[in-house]
Amino acid sequence: MKASVIIPTYNRPDLLRRQLACLAEQQGERLLEVLVCDDGSATDTQAVIAPFQGRIPGLRLFWQEDLGFRAGQARNMGIRAAQGDLLIFVDDDVLLPAHFVQFHAAAHARAGNGAPERQIVLGFRYRTRVPPRGTLPTDAEIDASEPDCRVHEIGFHGEQLASHPQPWFYVYSCNFSIPGRYRVLFDENFVGWGMEDTELGYRLVRAGYAVRVEPMARVLHVEAKLPRDPFICENRGLPPVYDTYVNNMVYFLTIHPHDRGLHELLAGDLRWYVRDESGQHWIKDGHEHDPSEVIDTVRRAWSRDSQRAAIGQTAPRNPAA
Repeated sequence: MKASVIIPTYNRPDLLRRQLACLAEQQGERLLEVLVCDDGSATDTQAVIAPFQGRIPGLRLFWQEDLGFRAGQARNMGIRAAQGDLLIFVDDDVLLPAHFVQFHAAAHARAGNGAPERQIVLGFRYRTRVPPRGTLPTDAEIDASEPDCRVHEIGFHGEQLASHPQPWFYVYSCNFSIPGRYRVLFDENFVGWGMEDTELGYRLVRAGYAVRVEPMARVLHVEAKLPRDPFICENRGLPPVYDTYVNNMVYFLTIHPHDRGLHELLAGDLRWYVRDESGQHWIKDGHEHDPSEVIDTVRRAWSRDSQRAAIGQTAPRNPAA
């Protein structure tokens, strides 16, 4: 069983270089190829990957025009080109231990007696503000860092996932894998930060995929000064940007209108958002609001903008993206 690793990137040459250095030192024979999918960088991504040609199997670069934050579309370039038995998705700002690819591949092999079945394997993300000393993060460095909320919510061994009514909710693009044979794509109407990975997980689970955890398939996220994730910004007292997250949640509901459980889950989150005084941005004011009004406000904005697709939206990039 061989793996294709798919990495979306945008103007992060130093982070991408560090991640490729990790991939160049992967142990075992599981890595077939690495597909770098550039979302329109102004930097020379080809120059970043050139020193790794010959060191990383099947290293290839794909590029699309910069039309805003389109990570799902970027990943789709890799999915269409991938030749691996399984597809491993990581973001460009995480570091990978030496056996990362091997752990994902072994998890799929265990489930299918050597051949991947229809399943999603979740790995875990750990966070630190201190970069590791060497190229590869060690187990000790990861153990000393902070596991993200997904680890706490479903357990360090995923023990609470089997009984969870919505296991797809924990499919994060920073670290998961699926079989390569079915070529399931991200929905390209998601633009901006948030929910395109979760919605893919939702469709896969509805199609019969199981969600499993491989706790040893860990990545280390070295925190940026201004993270893209608005919830990390919120936790660190930085100004969060919720606009595309809210828009994408409403889009998620719009394309799956008959799932009452989905509506209750996302509407329960949308109730915390309200427009700021300018009417231009979504903020949290600490109060609960009518989620139907949030949904209607987003949809009215779509209908007013003749430049948008029927239910899509444009999205300027986060300055730190």
